[in-house]
Amino acid sequence: MDKFSKLISLIYGTMLILGGLMGFLKAHSKVSLITGAISGLIVLLSCKIKSKSSYLYISAISLILCGFFSYRFAGSHSFMPSGLMLILSTTTFCVVSLSWFKSRKKK
Repeated sequence: MDKFSKLISLIYGTMLILGGLMGFLKAHSKVSLITGAISGLIVLLSCKIKSKSSYLYISAISLILCGFFSYRFAGSHSFMPSGLMLILSTTTFCVVSLSWFKSRKKK
């Protein structure tokens, strides 16, 4: 994984964990805490893996969360938190996917 996609993924994983924590503290949502922690930890651990599958894990998590936050944003039309997380998820998906395609092209 190149440095830029790794940096974006580390920021994204941290934001997922912090977002889950904020959802729990503000709305007492245990689901936000659990899903934020699990998805954030998967992304952060995938950054540490020195394998081609790390691209797959991060892309899959960010794509699933793109769909989820798109649905939430369409229903609420509020930027926080669904709009912000939609932007972060989409950005992460695009950066990591493009990085994966570039790494495959080099071979």
